[in-house]
Formats: sequence, structure tokens, C-alpha cells
Amino acid sequence: MIELLRPWALLLLPLPVLARWLLPALAARAALPVPAAVHELLSALSRSQDARLMGWPASLWLRTIGWVALVAALAGPQTRAGTLLKPTGRDLIVAIDLSASMGQKDMVVDGEEVSRLGVVYDLISEFINKRAGDRVGLIAFSQEAFLIAPLTFDIRAVEGLLDELGIGLPGHRTDLGRAVGLTIQTFRKEPPATRVLIVISDGEDNTGALAVDDAVGLATQHDIRIHTIGFSSDIKPDGAAVLRQMAKVTGGEYFVAQSPQALAEISGEIDRIEPSAIDRSQDAVMRSWSWVALTIALTALAALTWQEIREA
Repeated sequence: MIELLRPWALLLLPLPVLARWLLPALAARAALPVPAAVHELLSALSRSQDARLMGWPASLWLRTIGWVALVAALAGPQTRAGTLLKPTGRDLIVAIDLSASMGQKDMVVDGEEVSRLGVVYDLISEFINKRAGDRVGLIAFSQEAFLIAPLTFDIRAVEGLLDELGIGLPGHRTDLGRAVGLTIQTFRKEPPATRVLIVISDGEDNTGALAVDDAVGLATQHDIRIHTIGFSSDIKPDGAAVLRQMAKVTGGEYFVAQSPQALAEISGEIDRIEPSAIDRSQDAVMRSWSWVALTIALTALAALTWQEIREA
């Protein structure tokens, strides 16, 4: 939508016509106290006062178009080209468990049984899409851990990569220690910032070469706050204990979600704990179109000059 920087300039549009109607008649040799362009327009109007719209002479058309374009350029037409991103100074990584147990269809959505991972995809996609201002990264883990998306402000690109994930991609068991270790390596390469890791797992088969205690200790040394979500219709006590410990030691929060509705509520709670920078009143990047109107005005002036040279 076109916006005007100086909308008051449009009040100048009827100036030539008003000047013709309101200014007193001048003697033939008297100096006209108006700009030359307005004088020419008034003269053309006088010569063609009985003409209809389509019967205007070319010179009058050119003067009219030139005047309208000049006023439009002065009004400053512009459109919104985007918004200025306001960084939060927070780096946030989402780590998603892709072990075989995440493929179990023990969740119900609209009366149909769906897998745990299917529910996670939908809600995490929505969660990431709200993180404007954060640098967001994505890790997939089970037996191994892989950095799917490095830290970036392009949240749409991270969201799009969720569709590329599949059960068992990095193995079939769950190694939470590797996910935390990869997060530490990722953050270590980046400038200082508020560092947050969100781990979503069903808490089953937590085994691996890097003990969770050691991984969490390293995370604490690097000022990484971990929020954990145990997502399962019946999460095991030992799995819940590991996830709870990870959050407690690093100053994060532990959540349990046994249904899609509960996971959605937890997503909202994390939004509250780690507020995003979305601001509907944030500054916009504006694209000016005054040059188009000014080009039209100059073109009309050039055409009028050429016509007068030919008639001279």
C-alpha cells in the first residue's frame, strides 16, 4: 500500500486552476507574480477554456501531467519494503529426539492417532516461527547428534528444515549427552550471548558415551540454560529424572507433556520464560517512489520544450 510522507502537498494540486479563477486580470505588459510554469498552464487553460477533456491540446496535457507528477513527487509516495529486525541478543537451539520411540502413535489429534514426532513437528514449527529477533538453530539427535540448522536469524529457513527430519535419522537410541555436547560446540564458536537450549525427548533409552552429568556440567560452565520437555503419553521415571536434572542444574525448567494440548501449553510457557522480540510497532524499511513521479514530470517538461522548439 502506498503511503505519503508529506500528504499536505496534495493541497497544491488545484493551485493553477484556483490562481486562474481568483487572481485579478493583468495588463498585457504587467509582470505575472506566479511561476512561469503556472503562467503557461493558465495561458493554455485560457486558450482552450471551451475544450472538452479529450479535446485538450497536447501542450495543456503535458503541463497538467507535469504539474500533477511534480506535486506527487513532493508528497513523497512510499511503500513498505520490510521491517527492521530487533535482535534480542539470545541464541536459542532446539534439539529434537528422533529415536525410534518417538515414532510411536500414542497421541490423538482430531480423533486420529498420530506419532509423537508428528505432534512435535507442528508445534515446534509454530514455536520457531514466533522467535523473531532470536538466532535459532536446530539439532536432531538420538544415538548421534547432528546440527541441522546453524544459528541464524532466518527463522523461516530453520522452520522449513523440520520437514527434512525423520525417525532414526541419527540412530535409534537416545543419547542426551551428545545433544548437549554438540550444543556446547556450536555456542563456543559464536560471540557471547544469552544461550538457551530446548530439548524435546520422550526420555527413553538414555545411554551414551558422554554422561549427562558431565554434559550438563560443561553446559553450566558455558552459561547455557537448558529447558527440557518430556513428551510421551507415559514417560518413564528414569527418563523424567534425567530431563529434570538437566533443567535444574542449568537454571532452566522441566516440563512434562502427555498430550498435544499439554505440549502446546508448554510452548506458550517457554514463550513467557524466554520472551521473543516480536513488536508490531517496530520500524519499517520504506521504499521511496518520488523518483518515478519526478521522472514523469521531467519527461513532460522535455516533451513540452521539444514541442515549443518545433513550433518556433
